[in-house]
Amino acid sequence: MADSTAVLTDKLLLELIKNLPAILWFLLVFVVVLLFYKPIRHELLPNLSGFKAMGVEFSFVKNSISAAIKLAEKSEQWKVTIPDEDEKRVLDRVKRHLPLFQDVRVLWIDDNPDSLRNERKMLERLQVDIDLALNDAEAQKFLRSGKYDLILSDIARGNDSTAGLKFLQEYGKTKRRVPFIFYIGTLSPDKGVPAYAFGITNRPDELLHLMLDALERVKV
Repeated sequence: MADSTAVLTDKLLLELIKNLPAILWFLLVFVVVLLFYKPIRHELLPNLSGFKAMGVEFSFVKNSISAAIKLAEKSEQWKVTIPDEDEKRVLDRVKRHLPLFQDVRVLWIDDNPDSLRNERKMLERLQVDIDLALNDAEAQKFLRSGKYDLILSDIARGNDSTAGLKFLQEYGKTKRRVPFIFYIGTLSPDKGVPAYAFGITNRPDELLHLMLDALERVKV
């Protein structure tokens, strides 16, 4: 009986010795968790969750930017060609500067908002808040009642081929101006950037670049 007990004890000791490293690692992890519970809970875990959420969010952003670019290329009116490297460049830049877009308020003046559906979706994915104005009167009303970080506008509106330019000339006389970007269907590069305008383009990728250029000055 004594011999069998001794053999059993020896076996238990051998098993304990073999499993000792695993037991020590478990105890070490347990002690570390006890010591650093609050920092892990309040700092590390929220950051990991935020990173995951941002990763999912950017995948939606990427898809919406790519969709806007592809549809712009298919448009017979716009007639734009956006190289793959330009698309990659804007995606990389947007990803690096996602926080700049958050909580940005944009006034977008255009009498054909349906044509901007993909661009609006693209910006909404970036958490940009957009107010749409169909004409000058609506735009003035929005400007009187709210504060904006950027203004986007068409140029031709209705029967007036220079409506956007006229609005900008009047807006340029105000003291508290924000960057004004023209987003149009047909671009004539030889005409350059209109007076008082921050920029002009008919490409979704260039629109994002212009917005980032402006926001870096406004928000940073």
